[in-house]
This record gives sequence, C-alpha cells and structure tokens, in this order.
Amino acid sequence: MYNRILVPLDGSEHARRALDTAVRLMQSLKNMPELALLHVNPSISINEPPVGIDLEEHIREEGEKVLAPATASLSKQGIGYETYTKTGDPASVICKTAEEQHADLIVMGSRGIGLMSELLIGSVSHSVVQHAHCAVMIVR
Repeated sequence: MYNRILVPLDGSEHARRALDTAVRLMQSLKNMPELALLHVNPSISINEPPVGIDLEEHIREEGEKVLAPATASLSKQGIGYETYTKTGDPASVICKTAEEQHADLIVMGSRGIGLMSELLIGSVSHSVVQHAHCAVMIVR
C-alpha cells in the first residue's frame, strides 16, 4: 500500500501526534514502509550578513534539536528512518521533498508552531494538500 512515508516535523504537538499516527500506520501494514522525517527552516530575509555567526551551522543545529525527540523515540522503538533538514517555504519544500524521496504518503499535523503566521500567510497543511503529488494525511 505505502512504501515510503514522509513526516514533516516542526517541534509542535500536532507534528508529534502526526509522527505517532504514522508509526501506528506503519506497524499495522503487512510490509513496513520506509520513514523519512523532514524539518523545514522557513526562509529568512537578512538585510546584512551576520558577522561571526555560521548561519548554515546554526540552521542545521536547530533542525537537529527539532528532530532529536522524534529520532530518540523511533530508535527506542527499533524503527528505521532517514532525516532531512531543509530551508525554504515549508509547504513547497515538503511537497518537493516528498516527490524527490518518492513518498507515497505525507503525514503531518494540522497546525504547526507558528499559529499567528499560519493565520496571516495561510495554512501549510492546506497548501501541501493542494500541491502534493501523493496522498496527504492531516492529523489533528
């Protein structure tokens, strides 16, 4: 049914529940699909280059911090996974990564950490549903 599941994570409770749902789904299937975890750092516009700060390293570390609880839990359960940290528009990066990784399903939370920006900019999950090449499961 599913060969590869992508779960975008942003550190929110909704994303944690989405991962839990993806794991339960994987375990219920006859052939356990591969699991890919994705953290997207939103693009930021900087007028002046930062002095004395390795911005790429800082973004990588932030992604690792967000993914750490999920990877620890999955390792404890003996579930294999791959992780990806990318930068850009979250909805676009999620859709592009799903396509690049040949994901059959994206499982994601209905809301992320940035509720106020979600209200102003538009829902990431709504955009993913509209533009993803594969099925999308939204977890409340």
